[in-house]
Parts: sequence; C-alpha cells; structure tokens
Amino acid sequence: MSPDSTPPRSASPAGPFLADCHLHFEGCLPTSEIGRLAARSNHPFADLSAFESARRNVRDAQSFLLLYAEVCRLFRGPEDYVEAAIAVARSLADDGLRYAEIYVSPEIYARFGMDAGACLAAIDAGFQETLEQKGILCRILLDAVRHWGPESAGRVLDLYERLRLSSIVGFGLGGDEQAVPAAAFADVYLRARALGLRTSVHAGEWAGADAVREVLDQLRPDRLDHGIGSASDPRLMERLAEEDTILCVAPTSNLRTGAVGHVASHPLRRLLDAGVRVTLSADDPVLFSTTTRAEYDLAKSKLGLTEEELLRVAGNAWHAAFCTKQEREAGLRGF
Repeated sequence: MSPDSTPPRSASPAGPFLADCHLHFEGCLPTSEIGRLAARSNHPFADLSAFESARRNVRDAQSFLLLYAEVCRLFRGPEDYVEAAIAVARSLADDGLRYAEIYVSPEIYARFGMDAGACLAAIDAGFQETLEQKGILCRILLDAVRHWGPESAGRVLDLYERLRLSSIVGFGLGGDEQAVPAAAFADVYLRARALGLRTSVHAGEWAGADAVREVLDQLRPDRLDHGIGSASDPRLMERLAEEDTILCVAPTSNLRTGAVGHVASHPLRRLLDAGVRVTLSADDPVLFSTTTRAEYDLAKSKLGLTEEELLRVAGNAWHAAFCTKQEREAGLRGF
C-alpha cells in the first residue's frame, strides 16, 4: 500500500452515521499532513516512503509506541495543531464518520516544551471550524499516559479546570497498562467524575483478564478501550455483559501490535457470543493503514459478523459515546 493510499471503501451497514469513540489525535493524521509537518520541521518523514517504511515495521507494542512518539515530534507549536485538527476531522468525515471522540495527550506537548493549554485550544478551534465545513462532530478525550504516573494524570485535570473547553467530554488512561497499577489512579478518576467528565480506560489490550478486572474494580470507567483480554475469562465476560460495559475494540490495531497473533484468533466473536457489548474503532488509523469503515469491512469479511451484527455493533458506538441525548438520538436515527 502506498503512503497516500487508504483501504478500499465499501457500503458499510452503518452508512454515513458512523461513530468512533476510540481514536488518538496523532494517529489520525492523514499521510499528507504528516508529510507537510515533517517538511516544516526538516524531518525524514518529509519523504513519505520513510514514513511508510516505519509503518510497515510496526509489529509489537514497542515499535508502535516508538512510531507514535516520532509522529508527535513533528509538531512545533499551536499553529501546527490547528491545521492538523482540521486535516484530522476532514479525513474522518471523508470516511463517513459523523461523530468522533479523539484522545489528546497534553502532557506530551508539555514534555516537548510547548504550551499544553495553547495546543489543546488550537485542536478545539480546528475541530469547531471543521464542524461548520464538514458536519462532523469531533470531541476531545483527555489522555493521561499511564506509565507517567498519577501525578502526570493530575496535571491533565489541572489543565482542564483552567480551560474548560466545550469540546472536552471525557478522560482516559492510555500507555503501558502494565506499568502502574490501576489503583494508583483511583483518586484521579474520582476527581475526573467530580469535574463532570465521563471516563474510559485502555485495558486488556496486551494484558489479560486480571488487568481488566482491576480497572473495573478500582476505576469504575464508563467504558473500556480494547478489553480483548476479557475473552479468556467467562465470568468476566458475564460481568461485562451484566454491567453493560461497552468495549471499543480495534482489530487491526490488535493484529499490528501483536496483541493478537492472527486474524482468525481475534476474540471479537467470543465477546459477542458471550453477550458483551462491543463496538469497532480504528484506534490509530494512519499508523495501522486502516479506517473506521475498514474495521467494519474486516469484521464482516474476516471475522464473520453478519449485517445484523454489524448494525448492532455500529449502534453500540452511539450508546458508548459521551455525547448529548439529542446527538445520540440523531446518530441512531441514521440507521
């Protein structure tokens, strides 16, 4: 696949009312935007064949995290984030999305010597501009990097208290899920809820069922990102089904990072058969050569989901979304 190509489009049963609640900002950049930013900063990715080579070499969690960090280094200031946010939202809209929740990591900007608040406000401005142009509603999930600890996560919430941007709807925890115990973030999650934010957690991606159970017990999130490790434990899947916890599953991401060894062994079907509510997400589409729509195509062609199941899975995205009741009802009417 060439650097400018995207997976083939098809008539997804979700139609133009697709929603994705598990995306990461830098991982959503179109390849053309990566080339533009790289040229501005004199980075080797200005030659998109260099980026394509790095993308092909993603085979495990470590190589993925290294590539993600390299893309983050392309930014030099808030003005870059405005243009990038517009490019991200346009790209998602062109894939048929009407609604997207996108993780943004302010502590990354601070570590690169930028004004995290200004960068966050720039992303908000870019998303607002694109709403008027393309009709896609992009919302921000504040992302705390787990392996940087609870103090770093607390600073993310400090920033939210200062800015209170209307596009920020949730708070989540990404990064290395085995680096710091979930219990260390219990107070952070209590504070996030007290501030009116909905919550999610990356769990059960590379770790197993115990990691998911710990997150449920200690952090009480509204939903989970990935969660595929739950499939090894029937009692945990029963709990997820009973508590109506929706998992935002990203099959291509799981395959590319080595969380799942082969498409035939992906646990999506087991989760569905156990009554767990799941939806599909692209996670980092540019880094994994996918799109949200392509995830539905993969679920149908490789994982055996029927049209009826795909519709239900796509509807689950609107139920999982941290949106208003009116926005949810409008999205579901599109089915």
